[in-house]
Amino acid sequence: MEIIPIVTLDKIYISPDEENIFFLDSTRVNGTNKIISRRKETIDEQIKRLGKIFKGKEIILADDVVFSGTVLKTIIKMLEQYNVKVVGIITSITSNEGYEYFNKKLKYGLKANYIMDKDVIDQVCERDFYFGIAGSGIMIETTNGYFKAPYFYPYGNPNERASIPKEFEKEYSRGCLERSILLWEDIDKKRGKSTIIKELPEEIINTDENKEIVKTLKKEIRRI
Repeated sequence: MEIIPIVTLDKIYISPDEENIFFLDSTRVNGTNKIISRRKETIDEQIKRLGKIFKGKEIILADDVVFSGTVLKTIIKMLEQYNVKVVGIITSITSNEGYEYFNKKLKYGLKANYIMDKDVIDQVCERDFYFGIAGSGIMIETTNGYFKAPYFYPYGNPNERASIPKEFEKEYSRGCLERSILLWEDIDKKRGKSTIIKELPEEIINTDENKEIVKTLKKEIRRI
């Protein structure tokens, strides 16, 4: 039986072992088709490394959710430059559009646990609604570099990022801040000390890295 190696774009749900499952760190920058890495190793460097490992071979890509498929399409083209052929995709959830596209284009198509109805306008992940959780939010490009933005005010636009109706944006954002405060208060209690923003796994837009998370969130909730 032939074993086709997997390159996963999400190691939270699929654990790489660097033997049969490899990791490619990538995320799309909000409002663009630009893909960047959250690691020191750039996208091009990672693709080049994987190209050496899998030159002339077939691989399968894995991701938690496939919606438009923009990131996957770009990565497939980049790997093709190194004679690496993507023959299939596996995911937990996919849009109907993504399902139909990749099943026409790839040898083994796209396999998913759940295919969203055509009338579904968006899909959301709970981690995007908490402040400071690894892998949450959207990547934002600023003049000072790249930062993560949660899907709620004052960090991100909830209507744009989570399809929240405009009339509920403020109420929704307050709810997200309240949930985040409860989470970090519990974390601080278990740690026995306050968590500082610079301790987070990713830099969050419009924050002071030297401030305490709970105090920062309580200050922001009073402004909404």
